Amino acid sequence: MEHVKYGSQWAPWVRAARTMVELRGVTPADLDQEFATLGRDRLEKEFTRIAALAAVA
Repeated sequence: MEHVKYGSQWAPWVRAARTMVELRGVTPADLDQEFATLGRDRLEKEFTRIAALAAVA
């Protein structure tokens, strides 16, 4: 572990790394396979639906 000053160029990377560590129960998806299965329109609708669920008010 190293300390990173607030506002440094590395701060966004630290936040991203901490966010990734906190994700649990996530299953990686093969987007090429999903695209082939669902097609572009359905896949875009699903992304929109998930984005709305994950939106922070």
